[in-house]
Amino acid sequence: MSHDDVPDDSTELQATEQQATERQATIDERLRRLGMAKDLQRAMAAGIGKLPVSETTKSSLTSKSATAVVVVGETSVALAKGAVEAGKGAVTAAKDGTDAFQRTRQQHVAPSYASPEPPVDDVTTRLERLSTLHREGHLDDVEYAEAKARVIAGD
Repeated sequence: MSHDDVPDDSTELQATEQQATERQATIDERLRRLGMAKDLQRAMAAGIGKLPVSETTKSSLTSKSATAVVVVGETSVALAKGAVEAGKGAVTAAKDGTDAFQRTRQQHVAPSYASPEPPVDDVTTRLERLSTLHREGHLDDVEYAEAKARVIAGD
């Protein structure tokens, strides 16, 4: 293996640092879009800065915590949007259900409002009603006899 075949540690380190910088720029942009997540990340970074660990560890923890804050924030936004959409769907379903209920209710209620067949007003029916009224005490003997005579006479 020649000297040219061996990877240059400084080149790899620069590439890794460049990737980390690009990732951090993406994380920073995502944190800015999430508003208060940036404040949360600053507070976490301040706490991490007080830990009794090396600067490399602090940097790693800060980067990982920023990623975690972004993921939690974006997941919360997605869940909230989903809940809003589900709420819209629930409202639409409720309106549709109410409309269907009203239509069904009108279909079932309408026939019950139909006027009943008019009673047959023949002589027999009228005499039966008079007899019932007399029997229940609403007509005395004289009133019953007079009304019965009018019905039979066709008045």
